[in-house]
Amino acid sequence: MEIVHQNAISLAWMGDAIMTMYVRKHFLLKGIQNPHKLQRMSAKVCSAKGQTVILDTLIQEDFFNADEKEILRRGRNASPHTKAKNATSEQYMKATALEACLGYLYLYDHAERLNVLMDRIIQLGDQL
Repeated sequence: MEIVHQNAISLAWMGDAIMTMYVRKHFLLKGIQNPHKLQRMSAKVCSAKGQTVILDTLIQEDFFNADEKEILRRGRNASPHTKAKNATSEQYMKATALEACLGYLYLYDHAERLNVLMDRIIQLGDQL
């Protein structure tokens, strides 16, 4: 595994932005331009509840490689200083894990793998 110097919360912060960008782009390309509808649909996928369902499915599929599993573990064990607003603590921790993995893939220039993961996330998100 690459030596990852960033803490999991920093990676998750970056991953959250990346996920939001990919998901909103997906909905915009599908022709959804009303801002309220765009926000509602992207929030369904990018929320902690949506990310938990997506992460659980990806884990069942054995989607992640060893490096990504380590980042997921670090993300799940991270201690954010804020409380989850609309989700349980477990959902918030799983969402942080998924976001940390996305941040890691972006920051360490794994663009192809990031695209594969985001394509699968969007497919699963369309089913929510």
